[in-house]
Amino acid sequence: MVMKRICSIAAAALAAALMISCGPQDVKVAVTNSSEMDRTLETVELDFGNIIASHPEITAENVVITDASGAQVPSQVYTEDYGMVKLIFQATVPAGKTVEYTVKAGEREAYDTLVFSRYVPERLDDYAYENNRIAGRVYGPALSDPRTLGPDIWLKRVESLVVDKRYELNDYHHDHGDGMDCYKVANTLGGGALAPYADDKIILGDNYETYDRICNGPIRTKVVFTYKPFDVDGHLTTLKRELTIDANTNFIKISNWYNAAVDQLPVVLGAVLHDVLDRTDGENYIAFTEKASDSADPDADGDISVGLVVDAAEEGVEVGTMDGHAVLKYNITPGKRADVWTGSGWSKGGIESPEAWAQMVEDFAYAQANPLEVTVR
Repeated sequence: MVMKRICSIAAAALAAALMISCGPQDVKVAVTNSSEMDRTLETVELDFGNIIASHPEITAENVVITDASGAQVPSQVYTEDYGMVKLIFQATVPAGKTVEYTVKAGEREAYDTLVFSRYVPERLDDYAYENNRIAGRVYGPALSDPRTLGPDIWLKRVESLVVDKRYELNDYHHDHGDGMDCYKVANTLGGGALAPYADDKIILGDNYETYDRICNGPIRTKVVFTYKPFDVDGHLTTLKRELTIDANTNFIKISNWYNAAVDQLPVVLGAVLHDVLDRTDGENYIAFTEKASDSADPDADGDISVGLVVDAAEEGVEVGTMDGHAVLKYNITPGKRADVWTGSGWSKGGIESPEAWAQMVEDFAYAQANPLEVTVR
C-alpha cells in the first residue's frame, strides 16, 4: 500500500510538472464546411473577448493563428462600434470537410494589407474603399450632385491598393495601368444599395451625413454611415448603414438599419441598368454585365459586371425591374438589421465572361446561404 501511494504521488507530481512546462493550452478552432462547394479564403469571425478571458497570455499584439501544417495565417483584431472585440482570419475548407486552426500567443508575421478605406476631404467628402479585387466610393455631404445612397464602381486590373494613387493623380477616368472609373452613377442607386420604394418609384435617399471607420486592415475594413432623415411615403425615415469589405472577394456586405413608424417597410436591393449585355436572375440574387457607361469608348473600356445578393433568410423576395434598375423587392422590419451584398467586376480585371460572372454571383449567394460553421475548443 505504501509503495502504491508513493507511486501515485510521484505520478501526480510528474503530470503537474509536465503541465507547467508545456504552458497554457492552445485554442483549437474547427471550421466545418457542410456545403457542396469548396470555400477558399473566406473570413471567419471569433469572439476575441472569450478567448482572452480564458487565455490571458494571448493579446491583440501577440495573437497568432496557424493552420494544420503549422504555417501562420494572417489575422486581425478589431473592436466593433457596439464594443465586441473580434478576431478574424480567412479559412480554406473543402466541401464536406472540417479544417482545424490553432490560436496561440507568438510572434506575428508581417502581413500584406489587402483592404483599405478612407474619408477623402480633398474630393468633396468622398468615402473610398477597396480590396485586392475591387474598389469604389460613396458620396458625401459636400457633393451637390448626385445625391444618392448608390455607390460608384471603380474598376481594377491589379491586386495592389490604388485609391490613394488615383486621388493623388486626380485622373481616375483614364486607365494608367491599374484600372479606371468608367461607371456612371448619376441620381440612381449606382452599383447597388438597399432603398425604400413607394408606388413603384425608388426613393434614392441622400449622401451620407457622418461616417465612423471601425477598422482598416489587413483583412477587413469597415465603416458606419449615418444619413439625414428623409420622407418615405409620408413617414420620416432614418438610416444607419455599415459597409464591410474583406480581402479576396468581389463582394461588399452592407448592413442596413432603417427606422420608420411603420410595421413593414417595402425596399429594393437595386442597381441601375445601362447598356446591358447579359442578365441572370436567381431566387435571391441578380447578376448582369453591361458596357462601360461613363466612357468615350465603351468597346475599348471593356464590360462592367454587377451582382446583387439578398440575405437568404428573407422571405417573399421578388426579382424584377423598377425605375430603370434591376431589383430584388421585399419587406423589412424597421429597427431590424437587413443584410445585403453587392459585387462588381471588370472584363479587364479577371472576369472572363458574363456567364463566368453569373456563376460567381450564384456561388456567392449559395455560400451566404450555407455559412461555415465555427467551433472553438
